[in-house]
Formats: sequence, C-alpha cells, structure tokens
Amino acid sequence: MDANALRQERLELFDNAYGFKANKRVPSLGTVSNWMFHDAGLSVSEALHDYDMNEAATRRFHGLYQFDSYLDFGTRFATRVSDAFGARFHYVDETDEFVIANDRCILEVDEYAELIEDRVRFYWSKGFQRYCKPGLTIGEFRNAMLEYMAFNEFRGRMSALMDEVGIAPLPFQANVGMPFETVFNYLRGIKGTASDVRRNKGALKELCDALWEEDGAPALANAMKMDTSGCVADLFIAFLGHSILSASQFEEFFWPYVKQVVDSAVANNKKLFLLCEAEMLRFAEFFEDIPKGTLMVLIEQDDIFEYRKRFPNIAVIGGMKTQLLGYGSPQECIDYAKHLIDTLGEGYVFSTNKFLAFRDDATRENLTATCDFVRGYQP
Repeated sequence: MDANALRQERLELFDNAYGFKANKRVPSLGTVSNWMFHDAGLSVSEALHDYDMNEAATRRFHGLYQFDSYLDFGTRFATRVSDAFGARFHYVDETDEFVIANDRCILEVDEYAELIEDRVRFYWSKGFQRYCKPGLTIGEFRNAMLEYMAFNEFRGRMSALMDEVGIAPLPFQANVGMPFETVFNYLRGIKGTASDVRRNKGALKELCDALWEEDGAPALANAMKMDTSGCVADLFIAFLGHSILSASQFEEFFWPYVKQVVDSAVANNKKLFLLCEAEMLRFAEFFEDIPKGTLMVLIEQDDIFEYRKRFPNIAVIGGMKTQLLGYGSPQECIDYAKHLIDTLGEGYVFSTNKFLAFRDDATRENLTATCDFVRGYQP
C-alpha cells in the first residue's frame, strides 16, 4: 500500500473512533519520547543534539512499531535552541538520561499591568533578558537564531518523513492555546501561578482575558478556516495547568476559553483533540454534555475504565501500562491490550498510559509483540 492510501486508511480509523463507529481494527497513537533513542542504542543527549541521529532513530522506531499517528515525532525538545540562548529550560540529565524542564518565571507578580499594556515592549525589555543567560552578546544571539532556524528545518524534515510513510498527523498547525497555560508554562511558572490563583486572582484573570483576546480567539478563528482534512482532528488543545486548580478555579480561569473552543467545534462540525496531562475526571461536570463525535482525549493519570463509564460521549486514548511493557512478558502485554480493546469498545484509540521516555518504560520484545497484536486484532 502506498503512503497516500495508508494515510487515508489511518485517517478513516481515527474518524470512526471519533464517531464511535465500528472499525476493522483499533487505531493507535504513539506517545513515545526519548525511549526511541534508548531502543536505537543512542544516548538521549547525542540524539537530541544531532538531528541526523534523531531522524534515523525516529525512522527506525516507526519501521518497527508502526503506530498510526504520533504525539511527538522526534521534535518535542528543542534543546539545541535552549542551550544556544542559555535558557536551560530543557536540558538532559546525563546520569539518569531524561529531559528536565525547569520551572521558570519571566513575569514578576507586580508586572501584570505592564505586560497587559504592551506585551511586545515587556518581552523585549524584560522577559527576553530573563529567559536568556545574563550578558548574551549579539554574536551569541545570532548563533541562537541560526539554531532556531536549523530546528525549524529539522521539523520540516520530520513532517516530510510523516508524509513519506503515510502517518496520519495531529493538527498541530491548528493548536489553540489556553491563556492559563501560557501563564503557567511560560510567564509565571508553576510556583508563581499557584500563588496568584489564590492571592492575585483579579490580575491573573485580566491577563487570561487579554491573552485570549490577542492570541486565543484569533487562533480559534483561523483554525476554523484551515484545511485539516489530512489530519486526525481539526483542532488541538493541551491541558497541564489545570492540574493545580480546584473545580471552582478551573471554572473561573480555564473553562470560559475551553467552552469557546468546544462551542466553535460543535457549531462548525469540527473534531477536537485534547492532550490532557494529569487528571481530568475531577472536572467531569464540564465535559459531560459535549456531543458524541466532537472530542477525543488522550488521558494520563485517570483510570481509563472509569473514564469510559463517566464519559460515554468522548473518544478516549491511552491505557496501556508502561509497567507491563517494561517488566511484564509479551503474553501479559498482549492480554492486557486485548482487555483494553474489548472492554473500551468503539470510541477507543490504543496508546500507552504515559510517554515512553525512560529506558525501562518498555522492552523491544514487549512493544513489538503488543503493536503487532493491535494491528492484527479485529474485535
């Protein structure tokens, strides 16, 4: 089967899963990160800093395991760019071979109004200096920008590789960022945002509204116009900052913007993909009325069987235990994969319960046996 035909077959599998329709087999989503480098006999650091090695390892991984789509296809960590700016945002722990993301704050608690008034001026006068190493020279800045361009070229290569092998891509070009996530991940950091939710609520909400007006709402409008017919979904959103919120705080700082995305998707008959790190079940009340066929969620910490009972209207991804893939037998892995597929039924996409990142998250024998079974099993 050529690449175009294979991609169309994979897109149909995901489309059926969205609509809870019968499928000839369950589609699969690869949530693999640095494990692919371990599997190829490379260190994480050398693979992330050598784009040719990274591409070879990614190409090898897909050839062996053949997932239908991927959350990351070798481009998750721009460590060379971060290193060039001296940001140390993402860096590799060489001893334990994993990537560390530092909590960072480039917006002080008394600077909300300044950022809202003129974001460009704030970023260049204060934010950028706090992101980079102190005393960054013009020459170092130039080299960092060249690294940024090289990383974008690498992303283009990996996108071309997805086309070459017929992968059904996720709609990252139609990513609608949640304003709270911007504050949580980039501006105030985890510690600062957690404090502001309690002590600086007015300024935080004002900033979230401003970020939505300037970035989120236009991104949503543009996404509605994009041709995403060649993607798994039409819209992409991600949750992580919700992990520090109570239900009432989620309703205030998160849900108003999510609701606009959901409402637009429903009104325009679009499919929405949600990457939900941490838990989602404790916010169930907000999602229970979403029409079936609109939303597909990749879950992490929730029990997937409880999730299915609570959300019969939402297609779900995940569930395969990395503990089994790393320490069980091939037959135990196959048996559990079958249990997932048989129990969760229509509206299910096979994947792991977390990123494959650490060396012991899977063995080649177990992952090969499991993926071969999933591709060939017709429930």
